[in-house]
Amino acid sequence: MTTPPSPFENLKHLAEQGDPIQRAKDVGAALQAIPELQHWLREIRQGAVQEMREDGKSHADVGAELGLSRARAQQIAEGRTTGKRAKAGDEPQANAT
Repeated sequence: MTTPPSPFENLKHLAEQGDPIQRAKDVGAALQAIPELQHWLREIRQGAVQEMREDGKSHADVGAELGLSRARAQQIAEGRTTGKRAKAGDEPQANAT
């Protein structure tokens, strides 16, 4: 794969690094940071869902907008993970109401 998935196009420079040693180091550092990236992205998504709720949308409305179930929209708003993708050390965030 020469082109990364669309949300990560700005990381393409990692594949273009000319020095293979530096390329391996840079990519290794990026791989190790993925759990932190996932946590950060979850926080952003949770904030967006909470903002939608504050704007008067129900969990069902939020779910419909995002292509999710009402229950999943509520879980995201509360900072809960489904457990399917959770890894060791990936603790659910404190419930936010």
